[in-house]
Amino acid sequence: MSVSQTTANNLEVLLVDYAKHYRPYDNRERSRLPYYLIRLQTEGSAHVWMNDHFESVEPGDLLLYKEGDIYELKIGFQHPISNQVLPKINSMDYFLMVRGSYVEEWWNSRERSPKTRIRLDERLITLWRQMIQEKRRFHDSMEEIVQYLTRSFFLMLDRLLEESNRSSAKSKYVPICNHMKDYIEQHAAESITLQDVADHAKLSVSRAGHLFKEVFGQTIMDYAIEVRISTARERIEYSKMTLEQIAELCGFQSYTYFHRTFKTRTGLSPSEYRELNTRK
Repeated sequence: MSVSQTTANNLEVLLVDYAKHYRPYDNRERSRLPYYLIRLQTEGSAHVWMNDHFESVEPGDLLLYKEGDIYELKIGFQHPISNQVLPKINSMDYFLMVRGSYVEEWWNSRERSPKTRIRLDERLITLWRQMIQEKRRFHDSMEEIVQYLTRSFFLMLDRLLEESNRSSAKSKYVPICNHMKDYIEQHAAESITLQDVADHAKLSVSRAGHLFKEVFGQTIMDYAIEVRISTARERIEYSKMTLEQIAELCGFQSYTYFHRTFKTRTGLSPSEYRELNTRK
């Protein structure tokens, strides 16, 4: 049996993609899954059926469903039972549907929580995007590439889950670090400094930097750049602004620095990313 056949038998990628919602959504089908589902909320909020009730899902929430689990998704409701619609709908998530012995072994290798808050790591999301792009290639898609990307994805996911477990052990620092993270997200497009973030948290610069790195595994400024790049990606994909305008609006001091940073983080230049991802 060839390598590609063996790999395909061990891990079958049924569907990998992302979904963005600006209107209420309800899959209206509480059914048992015939595959493993991995879903990561990256923007906005949603509700899912879990543990015999609806649970809210926020950015950074990773959902793991195994074959046979019951799944139902609602987006755009304050409460799924009352169906009270929120005034503004916004939800984005990445999802992966897989089956096979590889994912079964991955699932059984340790205890898996159905819902875990993880860091929105750019490397994990980049792997997700690469899987999506490869699966969308109709004429020259290579299943082996999808397989290797997916295996790398699961390895990266385990790393982030381990980081999340370590963060849970330091839970007393999580609220103040989340406070800093919120401030960064709100002001990333501005010329914020470490001192600004520390002052907002009422900490010294060294203490703020140490706690943030300990809880989230990255520096304050690295996270600020991550937020800026994420915002830039969305504007490149969904707006008609020039790349120079996007660089300025996302907080980069020069287009040269934006170009270099974007390519380092995503593997593509801003123009290459626009060419690949702009919706026709």
